[in-house]
Amino acid sequence: MQFFFRCFSFQVRLAANFSIYLGLLSVCSLHADLFDFLKKAENKSDRHSMRNIDFIYMINLDQRPEKFLISSHFLILYSIYPYRFSAVNGWELPIESLVDIGVKYGPWMTGGHWGTCYPPEQKGEPQHEIIEEVGKTYFSHCMSRGAIGIVLSHLSVLKDAYDSGYQTIWVMEDDVEVIRNPHLLSDLIEELDQLVTPEGWDILFTDRDTKSQAGQYVACTAFAWRPNFDPANPSQFTIQKEIDANFRKIGARYGAYSMIVRRSGMKKILDFFKRYQLFLPFDMEYTLVPNIKLFTVTSDVVSTIPQALSDNGAPNYKNIPK
Repeated sequence: MQFFFRCFSFQVRLAANFSIYLGLLSVCSLHADLFDFLKKAENKSDRHSMRNIDFIYMINLDQRPEKFLISSHFLILYSIYPYRFSAVNGWELPIESLVDIGVKYGPWMTGGHWGTCYPPEQKGEPQHEIIEEVGKTYFSHCMSRGAIGIVLSHLSVLKDAYDSGYQTIWVMEDDVEVIRNPHLLSDLIEELDQLVTPEGWDILFTDRDTKSQAGQYVACTAFAWRPNFDPANPSQFTIQKEIDANFRKIGARYGAYSMIVRRSGMKKILDFFKRYQLFLPFDMEYTLVPNIKLFTVTSDVVSTIPQALSDNGAPNYKNIPK
């Protein structure tokens, strides 16, 4: 009888372990590659560059041609011609694809926080709930489909740049304004190279901080939670250090609308998303990338337009009279 119970107990444990294994297998196995949803950069030419910058991108929805015309106009006045990158429109992504883009929750992850998911049966409507269901795909709380498209657009640009062999690129969104002569950036890149070496920085933001709707600077000294990643050194995000008259070293910041990215930064960001999938808005993701080295200018060169039109939270372009 004792032998029978030992055998029965072993079979129960074996069955339980096998069930856990199948659960883990179903979670790990595998959603489509996030990079399958990136877009190609078509019809590029050699006119989209400037000294010390191999290529200049401006991300713009096909439905918002006026935004590209306005933002690029002020750069063209300085003989700077950004390449218009046709943005990934998150509002037009197939609903089923959202299951493959986000973080598929696994039993080894940290749950218990609010998140947002897009069950295919709800036809694109977001569902907000506590992150706890194994095998379900989640995004950060209230992450909109528009914001998902923005992340995919930035990743598309970075992958194109990396695959093209560029060493230094300038990436802009279509809501920027010129504050000072943008050709100053060529000199600033050389200065930063001399100050910290070319390997000593990954991203240089072209303004001091992002701005509120009222045009006031908004500092960032924190990081956003992710279920499948914990930063090794949370205190790093509080760094706000002026290293000379022209540059600050920072640990975090909001706003991805104008940034100079080195090849090292492209690789670090792409590798991070390849491993951890998409969860947060882009300007909350790149700060989490291990060993990312972020700098800003101390005096704005190109910044954002406060109260700019946005299709992040909703496809507002549909309200434009035809």
